[in-house]
Amino acid sequence: MPRPAKTIRQHLLHGTVPQGTPDKPSQFSGGRPKYPKHLSPVARAEFKRAVQLLEQRKTITPGDYTTLAVYAEVFARWIQAKNEIGDELMIETQVTDNNGNLRTVRRLNPLLKVAEQCEGRMLALVKALGLTPVDRERSRPTTTDGSAQPLPGSVGWTILHGGEKSNAPVAISASELAAADQEENNADSD
Repeated sequence: MPRPAKTIRQHLLHGTVPQGTPDKPSQFSGGRPKYPKHLSPVARAEFKRAVQLLEQRKTITPGDYTTLAVYAEVFARWIQAKNEIGDELMIETQVTDNNGNLRTVRRLNPLLKVAEQCEGRMLALVKALGLTPVDRERSRPTTTDGSAQPLPGSVGWTILHGGEKSNAPVAISASELAAADQEENNADSD
């Protein structure tokens, strides 16, 4: 089991530098896919629920339309199979033996295979959408609509505003702040 990563504060205390790279945001722009008109009411409700989850995590794109539609349809099929199975895991059927005599045989309900197949497909689709606990941490948020402005005082801000000076404060990371404090301490001790 790997050692947990140090926080910025721990790096500052120990005088070390973080080696990990920050996650880059996704290059895909976010947006809600259109709701398919062909879905059943159960599938439509599941489609909306999944879209809401993905919107809260800011990982949804219009390209997720097909995957979400298939997931919602498989979910509806799974619910229908479970409802039809009910408490009847075993069913009785009439079969004829080699002599042509009818006899009653107890077998597994054939809808159990349908339910199992739907469960396997749903698990694969949920992983593809990033809805499982493990995949939730791996999926990256999508970019915004492009209306984000550059930080005041940055090169992008200067280009955008034609060289005007900015009075807004600029955000500084903890490592930059620690380096600046260390330089000031070194200058004061000399």
